[in-house]
Amino acid sequence: MNTSKFDPKAYEEFLRSKIPPSSECGFPCDPSECHPILKPHQRDIVAWLVKRGRAAIFEAFGLGKTVQQLEFCRLTLAKAQESRKQGELFPFCRALIVAPLGVRQEFKHDAEMLGLSIKFVRRIEECEPEGLYLTNYETVRDGKLDPKLFTVVSLDEAGILRGFGGTKTFREFMRHFEGSGVYRCVATATPSPNEYIELLAYAAFLDVMDVGQAKTRFFKRDSTKADVLTLHPHKEREFWLWMATWAIFLQKPSDLCLCICHGRQ
Repeated sequence: MNTSKFDPKAYEEFLRSKIPPSSECGFPCDPSECHPILKPHQRDIVAWLVKRGRAAIFEAFGLGKTVQQLEFCRLTLAKAQESRKQGELFPFCRALIVAPLGVRQEFKHDAEMLGLSIKFVRRIEECEPEGLYLTNYETVRDGKLDPKLFTVVSLDEAGILRGFGGTKTFREFMRHFEGSGVYRCVATATPSPNEYIELLAYAAFLDVMDVGQAKTRFFKRDSTKADVLTLHPHKEREFWLWMATWAIFLQKPSDLCLCICHGRQ
């Protein structure tokens, strides 16, 4: 008869050891490097984004996704430029924010507030070798502007990708970014926690994990409905710990404390 007691700490470590690796590909960054106008939670998130290199921020309205994306782009470009001076290969050093046309003025306003210059473009010929640029989803989707010609790309209102393989936008964005070393961020409102296929679409876009691999690892399969996913009960905690390695869910600034408690600095 086994009389050993259950050790929750040991079980937690076991779960963490099972989490698929999500390697950092960005640059070291301290929150103090952010513009002082940013709020504490925004500085912490930006530093984490720059360090990750490829990550997602799912935030409620009003928490500052716009300024966080702008600072992510600014700091990543600055660090890429420094790396280029040290001999690393960066043939160009420019950033692109892809957003719906309706929020174009919001980005221009917040960029001015941060002392940045941002230009709306639809062709690469309108861009200099360096700088911060803004375009809309249709321009990239239709092949008028190649995102591989940018060092860093951020997708605002990235919920447009949620259609997964069934939409032209998702298919074309995956094709345009395939095999690229572009640093990237997706930013959108907090998805429903049960919209697993949407979460996997973001993971695929960020090169965190292939959708098929994620389905096999975490979910029960329904042969009659390919995109209806049910988490294996014994995989639920492992799944959300994995999500926490590359995505931040925020309904209010104090939620960030939960991330720190799970070891993400």
